[in-house]
Amino acid sequence: MNKPGQRLVVIVLALLLALPLGIAGIGALRGGDSSSQDTPVPEGRRAMDPADQPPRPELPRPEDPPELTEQSAAGAEATLTHLLLSYDYMMSSGDTEVWRQSVDPNCQVCLSFLDNAEVLKDQGGYLAGGAFEVHDASFEGTGEPPATGTVTADFTQAESTLVDDPNLEPLPLESVSGQIIATVAWDGERWRVTDMAIAPPGGPSDAGGASDS
Repeated sequence: MNKPGQRLVVIVLALLLALPLGIAGIGALRGGDSSSQDTPVPEGRRAMDPADQPPRPELPRPEDPPELTEQSAAGAEATLTHLLLSYDYMMSSGDTEVWRQSVDPNCQVCLSFLDNAEVLKDQGGYLAGGAFEVHDASFEGTGEPPATGTVTADFTQAESTLVDDPNLEPLPLESVSGQIIATVAWDGERWRVTDMAIAPPGGPSDAGGASDS
């Protein structure tokens, strides 16, 4: 659905996940409601001809790794890894299907990213760059075979350029490194992410605790 007048400012995934899960929506990072129709333009942003914007990346749709449908540690790890590696594709193309098939419908953090990708597409915007590299992933599961568990992934997200409004100069986003913790659950056919959080400095914590804030 097109949302006239709404201006979206997308922050890199790591910054959003550092917030409690109860704070849903990118606008909350700027002290407002993400549904507001009167989000102010950041100071210093100049008008820009859309033809002069960085080109929209033409990224191929990521292929599903076969492990996604395995009820195993490898399957759980592959699910979070695939989600992160497909982030730049989703944010450049507006195609949210790759993420939707690997996230639980009740994962509020996940839904906020899906919503923002769709709003960004509606506004004619996109992300250039911002690819994730996953350096390591590990899984701790419950049950045999595991039906729930936690995946921890060390990552680096490359710097990127956000074109949130084709008529304004783009926003540069710096590279970010850290550790993402995701709770996952087996739905009978594949793993789905049920919550995500950034591990605090000094070590990981329970990802599910973010939703209790």
